[in-house]
Amino acid sequence: MGTIIEASATATAHHRPFAPGALKLADAAARLCLERADRTADELDLLVNAGVYHDKIMNEPALASLIQEDIGANPGHPPGAGHGTFSFDVSNGACGLLTGIHVVDGMLASGTIELGMVVASDMDPEPGVSEGFNFPAVGGAVLLSADDSRAGFTAFQFATFPEFADLFQSYVDWHEDARRGLARHGRNILTVEIAESYAARALECAESTARELAAAQALDLGEVDLLIATASVPGFADGLARRLGVSAERVASPSDGLADAHTAALAVALESGRLAASRTVLFVSAGAGITVAAALYRA
Repeated sequence: MGTIIEASATATAHHRPFAPGALKLADAAARLCLERADRTADELDLLVNAGVYHDKIMNEPALASLIQEDIGANPGHPPGAGHGTFSFDVSNGACGLLTGIHVVDGMLASGTIELGMVVASDMDPEPGVSEGFNFPAVGGAVLLSADDSRAGFTAFQFATFPEFADLFQSYVDWHEDARRGLARHGRNILTVEIAESYAARALECAESTARELAAAQALDLGEVDLLIATASVPGFADGLARRLGVSAERVASPSDGLADAHTAALAVALESGRLAASRTVLFVSAGAGITVAAALYRA
């Protein structure tokens, strides 16, 4: 029995005065994902949110619980032994979507759940105020279930390279309002800092982790039909493909306008529709830490 991707979907924010925030983007992606799979929200056993940059820098309550309520996934207490939906957040930066998939995979394998969804979205929490936030506003959702006839996700590999921790950082700190004539006021401001060397180091770390996964699974990288790789910087997937010896036509990456998408990037890459025609798929994500998550998916 393997964990398979039933459907995936994305939602983007159009340029208008009142663009949707991270929560609404996650809601829209989740609803579309369920629609594509011909599923209802009440069927969900588990909902995991892996987004990082939330509306108004909000951390509490867990965004997953708000998404659950918005899409109507059993928002109340299940009556007696009735069906309910468990929801929570995971936080692993740009590797969050694969981390969430790993969590759902374990729950499906144990028989604890039958249907799970991982959602991720990012939006500048305070446009015009945040510093260095250049990620596009996008939400993504991936619906997962178990299938006795397919292998699905067969292995995961995670690695962290703390020697490069300072290359990708984001933090919130207090900025005083120094304008004269006003009482001392200020606000919390998000700052994102990505060093020029991050992309090159992320490629090194991703290659190392992907090769470790391939060695552990006795996988010849020449067998990879589709490489889906993201690191919140343009050109990462093509660069990793060259390092791994995967031909360019076997690479699926976010479209140009979403090339530097953050937590939802893998879902964006899945919009290419090439997963169904691929027998061996390698997923790789890299992000702050530098942390790398890799997974092997077989039809």
